[in-house]
Amino acid sequence: MKRLRFCLVCLLLLMPSIVQAQIIALCDTRLACTSNPSAMAGVDSRVNLTWRGQARIHPELSQTLTSRQGVFVLGNPFSGQRLGSSPTPLMQPLSPARDDRAIEFRVTESLRVPASVSQQAARLGERQVFYVRQFSLEESEPMTGVQVITLQQGVPGRGGSIAEGTEPSVSGVNIQRVSLYFDRGTLTETLRPDERLQATAQINYQGAGLINAIWEVATPASTRGQPLYVPLSQVRQYLGAGRELTLTSPPLPSETAGIHRVRLRFLPPTVIEELPTLGYRVSEGALPRAWVPAINTLPPESTNPLSLKTRFRWQPVAETYVYQLEFYDRWPETTEKESIPLQGSRSGERQPVILNPAPITGQVVTGNRTSASPSRSLLSHLETEKRYYWRLIAINSQGEVVAASLPEVIR
Repeated sequence: MKRLRFCLVCLLLLMPSIVQAQIIALCDTRLACTSNPSAMAGVDSRVNLTWRGQARIHPELSQTLTSRQGVFVLGNPFSGQRLGSSPTPLMQPLSPARDDRAIEFRVTESLRVPASVSQQAARLGERQVFYVRQFSLEESEPMTGVQVITLQQGVPGRGGSIAEGTEPSVSGVNIQRVSLYFDRGTLTETLRPDERLQATAQINYQGAGLINAIWEVATPASTRGQPLYVPLSQVRQYLGAGRELTLTSPPLPSETAGIHRVRLRFLPPTVIEELPTLGYRVSEGALPRAWVPAINTLPPESTNPLSLKTRFRWQPVAETYVYQLEFYDRWPETTEKESIPLQGSRSGERQPVILNPAPITGQVVTGNRTSASPSRSLLSHLETEKRYYWRLIAINSQGEVVAASLPEVIR
């Protein structure tokens, strides 16, 4: 009996081991899936996807790789908001492996991204959706694959038609210009903690229809690097036969000391060429300095009149986080009680931080630059054949103006 039992054990040890079929990799760094797929927001779109992975199967048995459906998810691919699904199943036969090594597989999918899915994501301020599928082999644990689909903004009057179920009026507005300024008429502000401040958007447009936009703010936690904007409030308004609209933001956050940035971002399919932003600083309680050292500016390259080819130049200022070009429609004055004209003031040594009136437009330049040309957005705020005055201010990482140049004339 003992000998029989010993023989059975030997037979079991000599039998070839059965490899359990399983997926061991899917859309990882080595076997990357589709590169940057994109779909048009608010329009039925077709996206070609490729799913790549690795599986281990029995050397003598064929297997079928299966995925029953795909799911569109917002926010987080595993726990986010579900927007819809693609009921089309995917199946890929896998031939027997030659040995116990893993084999690679590739599955292609022509995916329809419904207009209802992309439109819903765009209305929530999202610029991408996750497309999630679970793949499995027979009698194996499934593995989840995720692809990120970027939402492209549609250009009114171009491309596909508006999909059924969306609002036709959404694409009927052509935004021509957006001007941002604070409720005090300024482009930059310094305020004490908990002091009230709001932003105003002046919008020039053509056509009629519904616009969706979001007031967003970046706080000091991110403005020292790449600003991270968070929603403040949503705007949903119908634009009629008029050609100009003024929107006012809710009160801006002022509890945290440091530099803040604010913008009005339009949701697809509304498109504007440049997204203007405003910056303001919340102090720790002390008043900002009234006078600062002068910046040494050089004559602009390219003579008048002002154009995209004009290049403003200056000597660098130490510890500058950003520079700001400011443009005035008349010779500004100091805000002090005596209101001394700048042409006769301390222009060679020190310059005032705040001028009166406020600049009518401006442009922010990174602190490592020593020259800049005006943007199209800036030029759109200026009239041809008119005299303006420009100056440059230097701002440190705490939002303080540390230097300013004497205003100079330009046409």
